[in-house]
Order: sequence, then C-alpha cells, then structure tokens
Amino acid sequence: MLTRLFMIICVGFFGGFTLLATASQAETLRIAGGGNAKFSFARGIAQGFVPSVKKGSDNRLDVQLFWGNQLGSLKENIQQTRNGTVFGTVASTAYFNSYVPELGVTNLPFLFNTRDAAFRVFDGPLGAELSAKMADKGFIVLGFFELGFRQITNRVRAIKVPGDLKGLKIRLQPNPVHLATFKSFGAIPVQMGIRELFSALRQGVLDGQENPFVFINLLKLHEAKQKFISDTGHFYDIMLFVASKKVFNSMTGADQALIRKAGAEATTLQRKLSATDNESGKAQLVKNGMMLTELTAAQRDVFRKRSAPIYKQIEEKLGRDLVRRFVAAAQN
Repeated sequence: MLTRLFMIICVGFFGGFTLLATASQAETLRIAGGGNAKFSFARGIAQGFVPSVKKGSDNRLDVQLFWGNQLGSLKENIQQTRNGTVFGTVASTAYFNSYVPELGVTNLPFLFNTRDAAFRVFDGPLGAELSAKMADKGFIVLGFFELGFRQITNRVRAIKVPGDLKGLKIRLQPNPVHLATFKSFGAIPVQMGIRELFSALRQGVLDGQENPFVFINLLKLHEAKQKFISDTGHFYDIMLFVASKKVFNSMTGADQALIRKAGAEATTLQRKLSATDNESGKAQLVKNGMMLTELTAAQRDVFRKRSAPIYKQIEEKLGRDLVRRFVAAAQN
C-alpha cells in the first residue's frame, strides 16, 4: 500500500515537473541561424525583435539567440523551425526553395535595379502571396530582411564581361536559379555551405564566390586569396525571418500580434543596418587590398542579356503569370 502511494506521489511530482518544464520552454523563444552577432540580421533581431517582445509581454516572453550554427546547420535550423523545436530562424530565400519553389522568382538575375524597388514588391501583395505559401509549409514570415546585391570575387582575374568567368569554379548557394545563371556566364558553379567557403578558397579548391559586400568583408575573404571583386549586382538577395507556424499557432492572439509587430520593427531596423554595412564593407575591402572593378552600364547589360534565357526557364517551371507579375512589379 505504501509502495503504491509512493509511486502515485512520484508520478504526480514528476508529471508536474514536466508540465512546469514545458510551460517554461513555451515562455522562451529560441532563434537559431548561421553567421554571428555582427551580421545585420542578428543585430536587427537583437536590437529590434528581442526588446520589443520583452517589453510587450512585460518580460513574460524571453528570447534566446543561437548564431554561428550552434544548434546545427542552416538546413537543420529551418527544419527545426518547421517542427517547432526552435521558434525561428533567418536564411536566404535560396534555402527555402525546396519548400516553396515559387520563391525562385525572387532570385532572377537583374530583377531589381534598386533596393527600394525590391522593398515595394516584398512589402506588397506579391510578398503577402509568398508569405501565404510559406505558411502552408509551416513557416510564418515575420520579415523580409535584406541580404543585398551580390558581387563576384575571385583569385584569377578582373571580371568585366561574362566571358571572364569562363572555366572559373564559383561557389554558390543551393539555388537552382543561381546555378543556372552562372552556367550561362560560362562559370563552373559549385554548391557549398558557407562554413567550408573560406578554406576552399584558401586551398584553391574554388576560384571565387559571390556575396554582398558586407559578407565578403565579414568573412575576411581578402585573406582567402580573393584578389579581384566586381560590383556586378547580379542578384538581389532577400533573407526570410521566419517563425514556426506550429509554435505561433499555439500562442494567444495578443502574443501573435506582438510577435508580428516585433518582426516588423526588426525588419525596418535590419534594412537600415544592412545599407550602412554594405557601404562600409565595400570601402573596407578596397582598403584591404582587393581590386574593385566597377562595371559600366553597358558591361552590366552584357551580363543581363546573357542571363535573359533564365527567365524563360523559370516561366516554364513556375508559370508565366507569376514571373511576369514579379517582373512588372519590380520594374514599375
């Protein structure tokens, strides 16, 4: 009898402990990703999202940040977010293409001429349309963060026209549109994670890569035999700040509204930080000895014409209507 009573007490105690632990975890929102705390997306969340959530909930909700792939690779962070293991993550649209192929339209070469044109598209009806498709796959988009215009670096020669890329091994994100575009330029595209990039460049496994100025600077690629840099601006890249739909839907309406408001504040801040970081990053790269080639409008147009067939390929894959609506909105 005493043994049975002891077992009931233990079950009650440990069951209660489990409930308390679950409740405690529900009060802590974990956000995981790559990069480090210096990156604009990390600062935008730390300085915009986190204080807004804490203040709005009277410190009832806490936010913990895990950058530098502390909780796994970016691909794993995305799956963890979808499963609800973590609250959210930040990643380029390239990493979500396998879930929402329609995001490929955002990666078309030379789609946007200015960052403001991109913001008008992503903050408008087409952005809402993509957000709805993301929600269908288990992600709540809290913000379209800016990654920026991507530029080409390499160790062999200055890049002025597509022919200069012929035969060069260039690291790219896992993005079908990006890979096809660089094939059209004559390069040998290599899909590789960001963590392996520096050593691959340093060892000569790769000839070059492409990233916004700020990332090239933060990754210190001038120390990885990257002598040449060209401001091609071939892609304008967006990062998605997403939350787990599973976790989000478990929240009260008031908390959901708070999370969305905090996400909007983080987005506004991150875009400002990104613009400043890219300008300062560009200047620092030149200061560090990289040879900058600034393309003329005519040279950039050669790249644009060479990559034009990619639009037809994407129309066949994603539908003419979606592509043409995006192009029209981007060029309006």
